[in-house]
Amino acid sequence: MKKNIAALGMAAAMLLGGGEAALADQTTRATLRPVLTMEQAQEMLRAASEEARRGGHAVCISIVDRSGQTLAVLRHHDAGVHTLEASYKKAYTAASQKRKTLDIAKGVRDGSIPEDIRYLDHRFSLMEGGVPIVLDGSVVGGIGVGGAHGGEDSRIAAAALATLE
Repeated sequence: MKKNIAALGMAAAMLLGGGEAALADQTTRATLRPVLTMEQAQEMLRAASEEARRGGHAVCISIVDRSGQTLAVLRHHDAGVHTLEASYKKAYTAASQKRKTLDIAKGVRDGSIPEDIRYLDHRFSLMEGGVPIVLDGSVVGGIGVGGAHGGEDSRIAAAALATLE
């Protein structure tokens, strides 16, 4: 009961402008972590689409945030109909597993990652072209490229990630 009253008191103090003092009294602290912004995602799309154009590839590029929600998508008008779903699944998997989809696929093949990972979530893809997006050492999302096949998808994703350096 006393804890509830103390918590209500701190909440009231924060609402009335004494937030700094109330926060200083707490035994736990808020965790600050980097966030992938819409502007960063747009710049990544621009760089990736330019790289795809230079290579003559009609692709779809999907960017998700750390929770796997779509933040940005760009699909070339000539990209295959499957590329929208494929690029999303690659981005989602990379964000969820915090590693490249290529590395996951290799791990499944060599036995270091259980084969049934593919059944963990219907949004997973073990196809190359999904890469986690890392800011300040923290995975903030994933990018997936579909339509250029394997290594080219990964190369296009790398061009997008270079905008964050």
